[in-house]
Amino acid sequence: MAGKRIHYTNFEGHAKQRQFVVFYFYAKDPADYFEALLIEAEIPYERGEGKDLLRRHLFGIHKSYQARAEVLNDDTGNMFRKPFLADNVMRYTVLVLTLTALGLAVLGWVLAG
Repeated sequence: MAGKRIHYTNFEGHAKQRQFVVFYFYAKDPADYFEALLIEAEIPYERGEGKDLLRRHLFGIHKSYQARAEVLNDDTGNMFRKPFLADNVMRYTVLVLTLTALGLAVLGWVLAG
């Protein structure tokens, strides 16, 4: 699946400072990976933790760096995403059920016509 990119929108404008955008993550590992990418790309940021029940990991980044940070954010999300049907048994079960339903539909169409 190399080459397929998903664009993530886990960022929003800062509530009080309009010149900043806030990227947020719900898990520590992706947040740490994103932070390492920011350091490597030499993008200045502030890291904090949300005060809501979800304990989000927050990164405040100036809007002048937003485009570069969005690319790093996409890289982070793509690094940590999991396949929709990771288990081969589940994958083949869905495939067999789909082909069976399709076969029955075609058989019904042939017998009806």
